[in-house]
Amino acid sequence: MSEYDCIIIGGGVAALSGALYLGRYQRKALLLADTIGGQTAIAGTIENYPGFESINGADLISKIKSQVLKLKSTQIEEGVKIESLSEASGSFEIKGNDKTYRAKSVLIATGKRHRKLGLDGEGELTGKGVSYCATCDGPFAKGKKAVVVGGGNSAVEATQILSKVADRVYLVNINEKLSGEKVRIEQIESDKKIEILPQTTLVRLLTDNKTLSGVRIKNRNGNESMLECQMIFIEIGWIPNSETFAQIVNLNEEKEIIIDPKTNQTSQRGIFAAGDITDVPAKQIVVAAGEGAKAAIAINQFLENLD
Repeated sequence: MSEYDCIIIGGGVAALSGALYLGRYQRKALLLADTIGGQTAIAGTIENYPGFESINGADLISKIKSQVLKLKSTQIEEGVKIESLSEASGSFEIKGNDKTYRAKSVLIATGKRHRKLGLDGEGELTGKGVSYCATCDGPFAKGKKAVVVGGGNSAVEATQILSKVADRVYLVNINEKLSGEKVRIEQIESDKKIEILPQTTLVRLLTDNKTLSGVRIKNRNGNESMLECQMIFIEIGWIPNSETFAQIVNLNEEKEIIIDPKTNQTSQRGIFAAGDITDVPAKQIVVAAGEGAKAAIAINQFLENLD
């Protein structure tokens, strides 16, 4: 079995950034991912990444991936679902797709997945009116009424995307005020196609012939009402993709991987982590890129100490 200097698990900006730096160190590195892109690939227009006044998330991923593939010592293997990570005689074994990989070090950068509302029928209606990605499914809201659930930057961004195609957009926010970039918030507050519903909770999904026809909401006074809509976009946060690694590295209460802020090393010597999967507070694309690079620098030093 071939042994790599480092195996990177994940396909987002942090993982690709780590692969890029390890490749430039001429380390034998393998990036394993189910898909390449992560949350960045579905982020829509990005206006806060240094060097680009504006760039589409998928385009940014494509550019970084292209850089990585030009490096001779670094490989990318897509379509791999990781089943386990374990220590094995001074190195690490990773199993996925009925294959076993071995490496001297590991970089975990598996990011997070969308959190669901947990309402009856949510799963059955996914793809039939319920979506977790305005960038992906926004065009299907053309000429329709849409509801966005959430109060953070992702919800604000989704609302902006939908206001360009939908007839009407309702933003249902459980909190009193929206959070995120003030520029975006001011833009949606002045958009006449958007109605913001603060201190409001979505309590039920309504259907007609097995497709979404509306939602039932509850306001701050406990009064319920119905909103007619044909699509709902859920943007209420994410859950760390850390289940596979819970037995080998320490997690915090949010199930994020705890890292040394200087080296990105986890509680397990030789295993590092970067990006949204970690307990680094700022979940931003530019931060993920920097964390991936910082982790790779520490991994290179770790490998030098092994040599």
